Amino acid sequence: MKLSGMLVENRRPVYSYSWLCEKMADRSRVLLKTGDGKNHFGLINGIRPEDGSGRCWLVTLTENGKNETVFMRTS
Repeated sequence: MKLSGMLVENRRPVYSYSWLCEKMADRSRVLLKTGDGKNHFGLINGIRPEDGSGRCWLVTLTENGKNETVFMRTS
């Protein structure tokens, strides 16, 4: 099946585990858009597995002294 000429829109960015780790290591402030369309800002302070798939993660963000944990599915 050939997909040329087909446009597929993705409303949510696709993140990789390596990118999340890189941003945690270099202490960059990030914007993560979750599957429900919400935006989450902050520094990544932790990443832990949500299940055993290797694709689902609980990412802890810190912004203005407050921690927030968001669910992220990676590529």
